[in-house]
Amino acid sequence: MAVKGTTQIELAMYAALEELMRQSIRGTFYTEGTRPLTAATEDAVLTVSNASSDQIEAGHARINIYVPGINNGGESKVPDKARHQQLEALAPDIVRTLNAADTDYLFDLLQAPRTIQVPGKEEWIVNIALKFKYTTFNE
Repeated sequence: MAVKGTTQIELAMYAALEELMRQSIRGTFYTEGTRPLTAATEDAVLTVSNASSDQIEAGHARINIYVPGINNGGESKVPDKARHQQLEALAPDIVRTLNAADTDYLFDLLQAPRTIQVPGKEEWIVNIALKFKYTTFNE
């Protein structure tokens, strides 16, 4: 088996997660770099940030779910904490779905899901960080 590039890994993960994400988020599921810059909807973006080329190919990926703020009657929008909690709770389902798919990879959480504000926007990101490994049997 040969080492796979990050684009190939990303597309395999995307295919495995597409149905779950369609059922779980209110917007669109994207691969890295394809979400419109002007998007203001609850969308998810999958990114594979790195992968080693060792006999055990290991790497990291993340799913960032963009969540618009909600109006609480003030001048600016505030985080939708209830929605953040629901989306953070998707992490185990994401890992289960990936491990059940025919990708040859073993997935797990890299860290607990977290929510951060997008700088300069009334939008927050629920970040689900993943790690993966794959035995390549390369020399």
